[in-house]
Amino acid sequence: MAGSTAAAPSPRPSASAAPGKRHQFRSRPDLTPPVIELTTLARGVAPGYIFYTPGNGAGVDGPTIVDDSGDLIWARGGSGRSVADFQVVRYQGRPALAWWEGAVNGGIGSGDFVLVDEAYREIGRIEAGGGGGADLHELRITTDGTALFFADAGVAPAGSPGVSYQVMDCAIREVDLASGRLIWTWHSVDHIALDESYVTPPTTTGQAFDYAHLNSIEVDRDGDLLVSARNTSTIYKVDRTTGEVVWRLGGKRSDFAMGDGAAFSWQHDARRQADGTVTLYDDSATPGRSRALVLELDETARTARRVRDFVHPTGLLSSSQGNAQVLPNGDVFVGWGSQPFFSEFAPDGTLLFDATFPAGVQSYRDLRAPWVGRPDDAPAVAVDSSPANGLTVYASWNGSTEVAGWDVLGGASAGSLRPLGSTARSGFETAIVIGERPTVLAVRAVDGDGALLGTSVPVIVPG
Repeated sequence: MAGSTAAAPSPRPSASAAPGKRHQFRSRPDLTPPVIELTTLARGVAPGYIFYTPGNGAGVDGPTIVDDSGDLIWARGGSGRSVADFQVVRYQGRPALAWWEGAVNGGIGSGDFVLVDEAYREIGRIEAGGGGGADLHELRITTDGTALFFADAGVAPAGSPGVSYQVMDCAIREVDLASGRLIWTWHSVDHIALDESYVTPPTTTGQAFDYAHLNSIEVDRDGDLLVSARNTSTIYKVDRTTGEVVWRLGGKRSDFAMGDGAAFSWQHDARRQADGTVTLYDDSATPGRSRALVLELDETARTARRVRDFVHPTGLLSSSQGNAQVLPNGDVFVGWGSQPFFSEFAPDGTLLFDATFPAGVQSYRDLRAPWVGRPDDAPAVAVDSSPANGLTVYASWNGSTEVAGWDVLGGASAGSLRPLGSTARSGFETAIVIGERPTVLAVRAVDGDGALLGTSVPVIVPG
């Protein structure tokens, strides 16, 4: 990198300094993500960034990526639609980002899933197929080139003439990604009885009875499905061929004897792990604190044994949402749902990392994954030429994961730019003090080897 300059203090505001606990960036004033406070600094965590949906898309926020310092990596501004379930997937043989966006009514979504590539360009949408919209709670892209998700609809309760409410039938749909064709459907009302629910039917005319509230789908080792239903506090194993329920884990009709500490309720995010255990996020664990739970199942003897649980040091209790992600190195990354925290634990339960959103911000799921972003737009630049600050240049590039440093270019015109100085990247937005005052100025991003990644549009220096 050419020249030498003094690097100004990072413009990254602290949680106490940020108005409304939101970041303010000179080069990207349109991006104002919530400030994340670190309560336990990351040590020995798994590689990757953190993916979440602050406020689940309410207001100005869209899907967001941050690093272990809480620094912004990428944010997509709010679209006016709610968003949820932001994750890294494999699509057409390559890594991609996916999230749900649409409208939410009473915790049930109707929308579709957006897919973008490493340049953050939209490359596809997954729609419900067969009518209606896709629900927000789950997307699983299979190795067979299909997508599994939920679609909800109200139906008249069977055998109950004159009842003034409708039953919320949560359907699992599977569509072929290449054609969008619906290839398989499963309906909760055909296989889960209403009396399995822990929710009381509504008494007001026109309301829906969300008796099951399915929230996760997992392709099991034999190709069948594990399906989590919050409102029955049950995980169902569903035969992928016949649609029949093979067994119930938990709830009123559990086929398993639940060992000491194995019982759960109002759970989310049930997953089969490589070692055969089942993990889940237990929202309302006894005695009144949520946890990530690891269970060992004996599917012959039909017993469930608690292997381990992971509890937040402050004893958080979630009223909804949440996830428990087992990472490739064995760590467990936990999003605490309605509680504004996310954490990472070592396999033995040691807390390795913990962070919190500002009050009032929550995310349906918080996930960690490796990601390489190469945006196809140009870096952004802003200039402060006030007498008190001299000439300060602010540089950022929303979504780029490879920027290691910034060069500042200046001159009398856009065609005569020359290097004026450089500095290492410092957070999402890097501030650089320049001793000269050119007429036109630009910044260029470089990687760790000094190779050019991208150059901003030249701007005229004010004053």
